[in-house]
Amino acid sequence: MDKSVNDIKALIDNFNAELEKHLPALEKEVDRIISEKCTDNSTIEFLLDNLLSLTILGVGDALYIKLVDYYKTVDTEGALFYWNRYDSQDE
Repeated sequence: MDKSVNDIKALIDNFNAELEKHLPALEKEVDRIISEKCTDNSTIEFLLDNLLSLTILGVGDALYIKLVDYYKTVDTEGALFYWNRYDSQDE
């Protein structure tokens, strides 16, 4: 039984490591949106949706929060919606 648990843990760790390899590209996109002062809700929300799916798996929380924080300057209600979605994951 211990071997099976260790094998599953190793698979999860490897999976998360593979996901984290995508973070630099996503970080560039978040930084681009912020530096260019993008105000296109669709563009921002598309990236927030993608990042949210990663945070559910335990990856990308800091990027998600960074983008939601920026989104507050573009669309306060939209940012609150995305913050609530993120916050509800703990329930």
